[in-house]
Order: sequence, then structure tokens, then C-alpha cells
Amino acid sequence: MNLSVTWDARAASHLLSRTSFGGTLAQAEKLAARALPDAVAALIDVAKEAAPPPKPEWVKEPWVNTERVYPETTPMERMENHRKTGQRHAAERDQLRCWWLDHMARTAAPFREVVTLFWHGHFTTEARRATIAQALYEQNAKLRKHALGSFRELLGAVALDAAMMMYLNMEDSDAKKPNENFARELLELFTVGIGNYTERDIKEVARALTGWTLDAPPGTAKRPTVADAPRTFCRDGLVPTFVKDKHDAGAKSVLGKSGNFGANEVLDIVAAHPATARFVSAKLIAFFGAADPKNELRDRMASKFRQTNGDIATTLGVLLTAPEFYAKESRGTLIKSPVHLLVGTCRLLNLDATFTPSLAQVTAAMGQELFNPPNVKGWPGGRDWISAGTLAVRYHLPEALFDGKQPDGFEPLAGDRNFALPADEKARRDLLARIQAADRQRKESRKKDGFKVTFDAAKAADGTDPTDAGKLVRALVAKMLAVPPAADALAALTDAVTAVPAAERAKLACRLILTTPEYQLA
Repeated sequence: MNLSVTWDARAASHLLSRTSFGGTLAQAEKLAARALPDAVAALIDVAKEAAPPPKPEWVKEPWVNTERVYPETTPMERMENHRKTGQRHAAERDQLRCWWLDHMARTAAPFREVVTLFWHGHFTTEARRATIAQALYEQNAKLRKHALGSFRELLGAVALDAAMMMYLNMEDSDAKKPNENFARELLELFTVGIGNYTERDIKEVARALTGWTLDAPPGTAKRPTVADAPRTFCRDGLVPTFVKDKHDAGAKSVLGKSGNFGANEVLDIVAAHPATARFVSAKLIAFFGAADPKNELRDRMASKFRQTNGDIATTLGVLLTAPEFYAKESRGTLIKSPVHLLVGTCRLLNLDATFTPSLAQVTAAMGQELFNPPNVKGWPGGRDWISAGTLAVRYHLPEALFDGKQPDGFEPLAGDRNFALPADEKARRDLLARIQAADRQRKESRKKDGFKVTFDAAKAADGTDPTDAGKLVRALVAKMLAVPPAADALAALTDAVTAVPAAERAKLACRLILTTPEYQLA
């Protein structure tokens, strides 16, 4: 591997492809005019300084649980409140995905969204289990706020987060019966990684994390619910609250350190552990697609991570200026995630896209439904993005973006609903019938929303004159492909574009490029 960096427009284009969902030749040339360290520093500074996106209009302060069950609530009212609340949460989750995709497509600081997307797959929360859209929004806001800051602060924000506490069963963990779910994932998937902890460490961490629950904001008046109501029906709020009487205050031993630890002390220990620096660095390298066969880049990043007490931006600076990142083995080798593919296409071609639920479902059909990863490990990425089904959807992407059509297969294989069926057979049949009707209505609503995308040939081609088909094709290929096509493929593409009227050439060229294997790579 060549461990020197030739910093030019091609290298800058590679940087933009990995950090900004792609970039135009003009953007790459402007970036390449600066020294590599300055270019990366500017990219990071813009991301850190960008204002957060406005909240979705349905986010309320304080959040109100509309399916609470009181002593006077009848079984029918309980079921109806649950049904209506479930429908509202489902609609809000659809809107949340649209909200984030829209921001990713339009933001002037795409690198921050790329890093937020990384943390979204690292600190995972499945919407099918943590169903409250406002909690998912609040977690997303925390990930964005801390995306390029202190890892320890990010870890603290996520650990005591409503969506995470619901997802990994921490909100009712107490001294009498510590729940180990979050403790296990904290060590295995979020910080030190497998091989660097024991089962005893998991149990001790779980004890240290007891006593936290979710409650209404301080001073909020609360009415008592029925005594045996499941958590869904008696949750007062989404505010992480410490209940001292439920905390295990005894001595604990975690990763070789002992003391009367609580949540803060445990998070300090795992964040500062040397294995965490290596684990997080390796995941960043994999996400951004750098070739590091000997782990030399990982070790340099881990060293910087420890020196800076886990400063994420500085650690990423090591990655994005590293020779390994710009090596031949690292270019055009990363399969684009579905979100990268959709958002990058909209940004590269300057598409005027309204992110409807139908359009947002495109990423789900390709295997990446935002806020709903397949499990606590997140999306595996890489070659796992490609299967017979998802590849077919990828190649149908132009139909959605250029023709406004919804091809078969754009609905995900499973929903993200979480509900309990009543014991009574008639009530169960009635509930299932209403759920099926709601599913049909939701699908029809998505189809009705459709794909609201406008293609502007001049914007897509950056003003390149379509009368010269060869020049137009070369410009679009250079803009859209990280890996140049073979000479015969380029000739065939040029011949196809030449054969249509000038006004149709840009759209046809873009359509054909989008369906090439090369376009799947960043």
C-alpha cells in the first residue's frame, strides 16, 4: 500500500464522497486548492458550527402519554386509545424519517449528518421496540449535538436517553432486580468490545446503573394509573430521573476498578478504557471505508483518542488525513448505504425532492430503515447491503426519482409495530382487523403521497451543453462515479445518449449511470 497522499481534485472528490454524500467537480477543485489538513479542518469546523435543524412540529414539551390507563378507563377505551396512539406514533415515525432525509439532502453541513448517521448505527435503537417518535427524535438530536464532540459526553447523553432506556430495559432496573441488557451492550457494542470484559463486569455495571427511570418533568401533576398496567400504559414522561431508593449503592468492581459506583463513574471507566479507543476507531475506519490491514491507522487514531480524552473530531481528523484513507485500495471500494445512495443522488443531481413517506421507504426497501435497524448491532454494512432483492430495488431507483413511479418491492418486509393482543378472542379478532385496515390505509397513504421529485437537466449536468453528448457524458461520469467505467461501457453510454434529442440527454445519461454497478460504490 502506498502510504503517501497525492492531494488533488480526485482525492478531494473521494473525501467528499465519503464525508458529504458526494460532491461536484467544482466543490472538489475548491477543496483541493487548500492543503489537506486545512481542507479537513474546514470540513470539520463547518460541521461543528452548523445550527441544528428545526424540530418536527409534532414534538411537544412536555410529552404527554395519550394511552395512560386510569381506574375509570374501560377496556374498550383502553384498546381504542392504544390503537389511536399507535397510529399517531407510526405516522410520526414516518414523518421523522422524512424530516431527517430532507435535512441530509439540503444541509450545508453534510459531514455532520454523515457522522450522526454513523452514531445512529453505533448506538442503535429499534423503533419496533422503542415506538415513541418523540423519544427517537430526542435521541437523534443528542447524537447530532455530540457527533463531533467528546465521546464521554456523547456516551452519557445516550446512556440516559429515553429511547435507549426503553429499548434496553433500563427504565425499571432497580437494586432488587438489575436488568443487564444495557450493561451488556454498553460493553460489547458501544465501548470496549468482546474480549475486554467478563460476565462479572456486566453484572456489576448493571448494578451501578440501577435507579434510573423515565418520569414527567419536575413539578408536573400526575394522576395514578391502575396498579397492574404495563409500562406502556403508565409511563408519565420521557425525562430520565434518578430514584435513589432504587439504586444499588454497594461496592462494585468494573474492569479492574472498585468503588461505590453509579452511572457516571461506570461511564467514566468504560470511556477511558484503552480498548474503547481501539474499538471506536476501528468502527470509524470501517464506516468511512479506509483500508487498514495491519491496524496501523486504528492504532494512530486510538492514540489520538486517548490523548484528547476521546475528542471525536480530532480522532476523525487523523482518519481523514491518513494515507490509508486515500490509498488506491480505499477508493471506490465502499458500497453505498441506502441512505447514502438516496441522499447522495438527490444532492449530486440537484433534485428538488419532497421527502414523502413513500420516498423515505425507498431506503427501507434497500435494507436501511432509519430509526429501525435490524437489531442492537445496527446495520452490518459492506457487502451485506447487497442481495438479490435490494439490488433490484437499487436499480429501480431512477423510476422513483425520474418517473415518480413506485415499483414493486419498495415496501419493507416487516413493520415496526409493537403491541399486545388481548386475551378475549373476539377482542383479538377486532383488534387485528383494525390493524390490518390501518396497514392498508397507511400503504395507500404512502402511495398517494408518491414520489415528489423534480429533475432539472441543467442543474443535474451543472450547465454542461447537451448538444455535445460526449462531453455531457464525461462530465456526468466524472461527477457521479467514484470508479471510472470501462472504455467500452463509456462508449456504449455515449452512443445511447447521442441517439436521443438534446433535451432528453441529461436525464437519460443520469438514469443509465444510476443503474451501473460503479454507481453503487463510493
